[in-house]
Amino acid sequence: MSLISPPLWMELTAIVAGALAGAVFGASRGLDAVGIGAMAVVGGLGGGVLRDVLLGTVPLALANPAYLFTVIIAGLVGMFFGSLVDRLSVLVAVVDAIALGLFTTVGASRALLLDLPPVSAVMLGVVTGIGGGLLRDVLVGDSPPKAFRRGAPYATAALAGASLYTVLVVLTDIPDNLVAVASILLVCAIRGVGVWRGWVTPGPIDLTPREIRRQRSSGDFHE
Repeated sequence: MSLISPPLWMELTAIVAGALAGAVFGASRGLDAVGIGAMAVVGGLGGGVLRDVLLGTVPLALANPAYLFTVIIAGLVGMFFGSLVDRLSVLVAVVDAIALGLFTTVGASRALLLDLPPVSAVMLGVVTGIGGGLLRDVLVGDSPPKAFRRGAPYATAALAGASLYTVLVVLTDIPDNLVAVASILLVCAIRGVGVWRGWVTPGPIDLTPREIRRQRSSGDFHE
């Protein structure tokens, strides 16, 4: 297993995408300037902060000024040019999918760098990927959060990407940067095709009636 720390440009790209999406989301909900700024911060930094808190480390968003400057600039763009960003809905959707892939991959990578078990790495990858959007929805009372609704794969895409990254890093000698690219592309493909084709994530399936019918047909069921 060969790991490298995720490059700064990768994390900053994800932060820009998340902050833009958060600012546009806040503007669409009629929030004031402070509210829009808060949505940008949460969208851009929320997932990473959740990850670092779970890892018991000082959040990188607080330790490195570049993270805060990046989210502030992206938030201002989303605040003052929200209608322009909103018109570019396809581009925003693409950027959102890329951000999901980047955050997910970075989260799983940081977990493995700390020698956490693969299952924990997958979990932290998913938390980092969906954390910003999850906090954003909770703050505006949007329930259930978008990440957990039936619809185009979101958390499912993050789970697939984090799983692929973790499995390839742990079980193969493929260079980490190639594994990261594969993971990001998988997340983008699942999310993008899901939105394009109108995929709907599956809901729960109650197997109780089927089991009761099976037992009745075999004579094993008792009222």
